Amino acid sequence: MKQMTTDRRTESVTNDRGPQRLNDEAEAIRAQIQSFRVELEQAGLVLPQSAVERFHNINARLHILEEMLESTEEEWRGLQALAEIGYVINSSLDLKTVLNKVMDTIILLTGAERVFLMLRKGDDEMDIVVARNWEHESIDPVEHEISQTIVYEVVQSEEPVLTTNAQEDPRFGALSSVVTYSLRSVLCVPLKAKDSLIGVIYADNKAKEGTFEEKDCDLLSAFANQAAVALENAQLFEGLSKAYHETIDALIAALDARDHETEGHTQRVVLYSLTLAEKMGLSKEARLDLRRGALMHDIGKLGVPDAILLKPGPLSPEEQALMQRHAEHGLRMLEGIDFLQEAANIIGSHHEHFDGTGYPRGLKGDEIPLGARIFMVADTFDAITSDRRYRTARTYEEARQEIMRESGRQFDPEVVEIFLAIPEREWMRLRSVTVKNSGHDENTGISDQGSGIQTISKARSLAPNP
Repeated sequence: MKQMTTDRRTESVTNDRGPQRLNDEAEAIRAQIQSFRVELEQAGLVLPQSAVERFHNINARLHILEEMLESTEEEWRGLQALAEIGYVINSSLDLKTVLNKVMDTIILLTGAERVFLMLRKGDDEMDIVVARNWEHESIDPVEHEISQTIVYEVVQSEEPVLTTNAQEDPRFGALSSVVTYSLRSVLCVPLKAKDSLIGVIYADNKAKEGTFEEKDCDLLSAFANQAAVALENAQLFEGLSKAYHETIDALIAALDARDHETEGHTQRVVLYSLTLAEKMGLSKEARLDLRRGALMHDIGKLGVPDAILLKPGPLSPEEQALMQRHAEHGLRMLEGIDFLQEAANIIGSHHEHFDGTGYPRGLKGDEIPLGARIFMVADTFDAITSDRRYRTARTYEEARQEIMRESGRQFDPEVVEIFLAIPEREWMRLRSVTVKNSGHDENTGISDQGSGIQTISKARSLAPNP
């Protein structure tokens, strides 16, 4: 109980902005004292001189307290910002999310008119990946004029640079960027992860009066140390995601190369599945899992011999049994990969039937993952409306009737209802789409690659500019 009380008290102080709350209390005390004095005077009471002096002393002490609290409030904001970026480091590996949080925090800490976050590209170049003004708005690329000399100095020395009056600073006063943008105060600090420079944070001109001070430099440097870790982690995760995606592309290409008849099938069932999932209100995370499962649904067929996979006629019972094991093969291939577990469950269940008569495990109803139930309808629709070795493609209406007949048996009735509610013209439009970039489907907005760094502007060579 005591711990709970402490936690609530801490939360209350945080919500009341800590030092600012104390500052407000001091002001309230002063107002109460003044009101008390007025009431006494109006009542014709004269305070003893000693009491008057005590009032004056209290008032003077409150003034001192307020001045101390103003300084403490700045430190408080800095500590909150450092705590928040620590939370981001541990809670997000999405590069865009980390970049946005870092930029918002820099603007909060510095109060700068313009802030630029640059990441290293090669040995002598920096890319501006995010640029914002004090209102948290993106800065137009044509306004990306910065002091490259200052950036160059930070890159070379790996130490912060602070100038309180750039126009009179002998190091920078003659620079064109300083003159063009009337740069008064510039603060630039390195972004270092594991003793390696990965970029810089560049801020110029305080939005309100004043200039950057040493305490701003110290605070931003401390923040930059944590921000660099968050950015590096996000970049590493993006690299791993890209490598994973390229591996999946290679596996899918290998399947297509073996069976030309089903070429394009994977891309179509991904689009169909995600269209149904969106109509059913699945979360972005669930749709991403479904996308992965749909992309790799036949990955287990890599273990099926060509003589069976490419056989032009009907399969024998023994061959059919071997073919049906591809769902189990696919599930086993992805076991142990944590972030693919939901996708693996879809792959291992995409031939189960809603009434329990499917394979390989005979799952029934809600025992079958929802992603797999959605995929089954999409897969069947594409199979019916596509050419096969043993038959030509059938019409949309034939596919519709078949799916309706199997509602409650092979298919989840809820998924069938959503499928039937989508007009034929929309299904035909989706079929006509060629997904050129398998890492991103423009119709769904679901991407399996990281957010990527969008280079807004590339700094030229970091050699000092005139």
